[in-house]
Amino acid sequence: MRRYVWLAVGLLVAGCGTAQVPATPARMTTGSAASCAALSPAEQFAAARVVLVGDMLPGPATQDGVLGSPARVRVERYLKGRGPRVVQVDTAVSIQGDSTGVAEDGIEPRAGERWKIYTRSRGQPFDTSLCAGSTRVLASPALALWRAFPVHARPRPIVPLGEGLVLDPPSGFTTDASKLAYLEGRFALRTALPSGSATAYGRLRAKGVYEHEKVPPLLVTAVKRGSATFVTDRGHMRLPTWQFSFKGVASPASVLALVPPRVFLAPPLHHFGPPGPGNSIEDSARLSRSGTTVTLSFVGAPPGNGPCEENYRVSALADSRAVAFTITTITAPGRPGQACPALAVIRTVALHLSRPLGARVLVSATDGGAVPVAVAS
Repeated sequence: MRRYVWLAVGLLVAGCGTAQVPATPARMTTGSAASCAALSPAEQFAAARVVLVGDMLPGPATQDGVLGSPARVRVERYLKGRGPRVVQVDTAVSIQGDSTGVAEDGIEPRAGERWKIYTRSRGQPFDTSLCAGSTRVLASPALALWRAFPVHARPRPIVPLGEGLVLDPPSGFTTDASKLAYLEGRFALRTALPSGSATAYGRLRAKGVYEHEKVPPLLVTAVKRGSATFVTDRGHMRLPTWQFSFKGVASPASVLALVPPRVFLAPPLHHFGPPGPGNSIEDSARLSRSGTTVTLSFVGAPPGNGPCEENYRVSALADSRAVAFTITTITAPGRPGQACPALAVIRTVALHLSRPLGARVLVSATDGGAVPVAVAS
């Protein structure tokens, strides 16, 4: 049972029926709180009637911003059970007249925070507690990398992946000197740049760093419009290019002809987590027709519960611009000294979203990179 300590405070009534409590509530720790049984996440999930993730909405609060009961939550997704898009939940703070009560095991959310709520309640306002598993969900650093992505832009920007803005000549190079010159961005024009191709030429030159001063430049003999297939965060796409031909090289380099805002450059990769499944370099995804189920493909161990087998589960954090997924490995207990063969197979996991992916970018929470998503036709 929840216990409260009541603090007499002066209540400042603001406009539109909202109230703020100037005093900061103090938490009272009792023997009951100290003896709160530690349940595993699986036990907390099993005991709850409803588990949801959502953003706390503004409402009556204490001076330091802790929301009073009942507080409103905009639900991002239901992990267990179902319900409306906005629900009410109890918090640690109960405001009654000029007094504020503080529950010993209640949650202390603030407006704008994201929380995972566990409740055994049959109706609203949902009862919550820290012991039952309710906890604040910290933002993923991978999501922060994509804050500048213009998700509402029409048309949606292209996000190049893989080789990026420049596709190398598929024929390769006949000499080491021409290859080094290309890799280092050493070029000399033997033809005029057509109108509109200067940006593409800059992208071509920017792909390398000078390291070999005695390598002669690679001669650009022709620049023409064309098209090529690029890897993007929405799968393979045929896009307009500038084709750069070189002396002594059989095929041209293709440079993406699109410029901002039609193209959005992905941020650099980071190391947010240990290596393993769930990275943007090896993974790919397929989106269902409804847009709410993402099937992720990745390289993993053979499936099963044996000592050399593994299973996987996927979870995600999301905001208005991106969805950051994490693939967790479930390893079966191995026998001491068990030697496992180095087998790797293509595995899949299904990520179920509370709302369609839409124009948002699917990214790995491990490195922050975008993953190519093929949309079901």
